[in-house]
Amino acid sequence: MKVQNSYNTNTPSFGKFIKISGKTHSINAFRTELNSKSDRFMTLGVKKDKHKSILYLFSGKHFDEFIDISSNMHFGTFRRNVEKYMKSKPEKFSLKKAEKKFL
Repeated sequence: MKVQNSYNTNTPSFGKFIKISGKTHSINAFRTELNSKSDRFMTLGVKKDKHKSILYLFSGKHFDEFIDISSNMHFGTFRRNVEKYMKSKPEKFSLKKAEKKFL
């Protein structure tokens, strides 16, 4: 008698692509706290000017897309134009909203 497993092991990965804007020191503090609490996200920080930064969060299918794109081009070019090279637009969160949702 053969027993079949009824569970589906090929579940698609659904992910997020999130953009968080804020002051550089606040973004860095949020990033370190997020990385210490959870390993579900890959983070990419981009400094826009002396006091402003953007933090991009990638997970699931967007993380896979990030890996594919960054392996095929110079990382510095990709880092300066993340939204241009990704297929979808990021969800935009304020730092306060991101802290409530992820921490």
